[in-house]
Amino acid sequence: MIEAQIETTILTTITRTFQRRGLGALAWAVLAAMGLAACGGGSTQSAVVTPAACPSSGLTSSAGTINLQGSCAIAGNVNLSGSAALTMTSGILTMQGNVVLNDNAQLTVTGGGLTFPQTNYSQYSVTLNGNSQLTLKSSAWVTNGTQQNNFSMTLQANDSSAVDFEGSALDTSSGSWLLGSFGDNSKLTVSNTQNLPTEIYPSSASEISISSGSIFAAVWLSFPWGSNSTLQIPRKDSGGNYNFSFGPGTGIAYSVNISESGGGLGLSSYPDSTLIVNGDGASATNDASVAIGYYVQNSTGPVSIDGLDVGSGITLQLTDQGRNLQLNNVNLGPFSWQIYVSQSNNFPVTVTNSKVNEIAAFSDGLVNISNCTLQLAVTEAGGPGAVMNISGTQIWSQTIQAQDGGQLTITDSELHGNFISAAGAGSSITMTNVDEERNGVSPQSCTPVNGAPPNNDGVPLCNPFNPLYQCSQVLPPADGATITANPALTCPPQ
Repeated sequence: MIEAQIETTILTTITRTFQRRGLGALAWAVLAAMGLAACGGGSTQSAVVTPAACPSSGLTSSAGTINLQGSCAIAGNVNLSGSAALTMTSGILTMQGNVVLNDNAQLTVTGGGLTFPQTNYSQYSVTLNGNSQLTLKSSAWVTNGTQQNNFSMTLQANDSSAVDFEGSALDTSSGSWLLGSFGDNSKLTVSNTQNLPTEIYPSSASEISISSGSIFAAVWLSFPWGSNSTLQIPRKDSGGNYNFSFGPGTGIAYSVNISESGGGLGLSSYPDSTLIVNGDGASATNDASVAIGYYVQNSTGPVSIDGLDVGSGITLQLTDQGRNLQLNNVNLGPFSWQIYVSQSNNFPVTVTNSKVNEIAAFSDGLVNISNCTLQLAVTEAGGPGAVMNISGTQIWSQTIQAQDGGQLTITDSELHGNFISAAGAGSSITMTNVDEERNGVSPQSCTPVNGAPPNNDGVPLCNPFNPLYQCSQVLPPADGATITANPALTCPPQ
C-alpha cells in the first residue's frame, strides 16, 4: 500500500481523541504530567543515567548506549548496529533522515515523542533487521512534523526484529500516518495505543498482537498465491472494539490477534488464491469495516474489472487470474476498494463504472480507467514501464503522482483539489481537457458524518486529506519528470 488510506469507521473516534497538532492527546497528557512543553525538556526521573549530547548531524554506532534527555534534533540518518542503543526520555527526538537498526540495536522513546519533519510522501523510513528492537512508551509519533499536507512514512520490520508500542499515539488529524510492514519472523506488540502503526501489513511468519483498547486504521491480511481461506467478519461491541484471531492457515504463515481493540480489516486478494468472506448483511450495523486490496500481477491476458460498488450486503464473485474472491453479504464502507497492477505483459487491466479508493500501476503495469470515481487515497503510476490512462472520471484523490518512470494521462476528467507531483527521469503526468474544481464547497465542513468523510453513496463531497475549498496543488516536477496540462488548469472562484 502506497497511500495514506482512510479508514472510515474510526475517523470520528480519532477526531474526538486527538486535540493538538503534532502530538496525540494521550502523549500530550503524559508530557503535561511531567511538566514538559512540546519543544522543551524537563527533569529526568532517573538519577543514574548520564545524559549524552545530542548528535545533531546524524549518528552511526555499533556499541554503547546514548541516553538523550530533553529535546534533540538529528539532521541526518541514524544507523545503529551491534549492541548499540539510543534512548530518549522526557523529550522530543526529531529525525531528519532515515533510521536503520541492525543486529541487536535498540531505539527506545519513553515519555516523549519521535518526530519526522517530512515534506513529501515516504521521504524518510524506519527499518529493523536482525534482532533489533524499537520501543515507544507513553510517547507520540509524528510523520508530518512540518505540518505540510498529509505525509505518510513506512516502518519495515524484517528478520526477528521486534516493535513494541505501549500507551502511545499518532495523530492522523494533523497529517501523520505510519504504514507498518512486518515480514520474516518479526513481531509487533501494541497495547493501549492509537494509530501506531496506522496501517499494519503482516507477511511471512510475522506475529501481530493488538490489545487493551488500541485503535488502528486497518490491519491488512494478505491472501497470497496458493492460499485458501474463509473469513467471518467480526462484530464490534458498543465501544467499537472486537476480538479477532487469524492464521496461520493454508498458504499463510503469519498470525494476527486483536483483543478488545478497534479498526478496520483490509483483505488483500492475489491471483491464484481463494478467499471467501462472510458478513452479516445489511442488518448488521456492528460488523467491523472491511476494505479490499485487489492485486493483478504477471498477466497472461486482459483483465476487466467493472461495477465495483459500496454499500450494505454486497455479494459478488471475482474470478480472474485463477482467483476466487467471493463476498457474501459483506458491508462495504464508502471507500473500500483498492487496485494494484504490476507486470501486465502488455495486457491491459480495464477498470470501469467503479468507485475506487486507491489505484496504482507499478512496474510494467498497464491500467485503463473510465467512468469511475477515484476517492481520497492515491492515484499513481510508479515504476519503470508503469502506464495509467484515465478518462471521463471524477478524481478526489489525496494525491495524483508519477514516480520512477511511470506515465499517467488524464483526459476529459475533473479534479477536485488534488496534490499533483511527478519525480524521476521519464515520469510524466499529461492532462488534456481536464476541469478543475475546489475540494468541497464553502461553507461545507469535511467533518466525518457517521464515521466517514461526507459523501453521497461513495462519491466524496470533500477530501479531508487535502486543504478544504482549495484547488489542486501542482508541485514543480523533479529529477527529469514532466507535468503538462492543455489547456492549463484554471481554478474557479470560491
